[in-house]
Amino acid sequence: MRKKLTALALAAFFTVGLSGVSMASKCKGEVVKNEAGEMVIKLKGECKAKAGDSVKIKVKAAQKVEGC
Repeated sequence: MRKKLTALALAAFFTVGLSGVSMASKCKGEVVKNEAGEMVIKLKGECKAKAGDSVKIKVKAAQKVEGC
């Protein structure tokens, strides 16, 4: 009985954890303008974000190419 309850609890925990991750959406784009606390980003493709939504931005540095 205890093993069944533990298995059920773990299954519920993983289901809730995965549903939280699936709610987050990823959008890609590039910064067009950044001045005085306002940033304009041009998105590539479709994104579910709307005006007023809070976002978290992760900056990715451009890769450098060196030649001989």
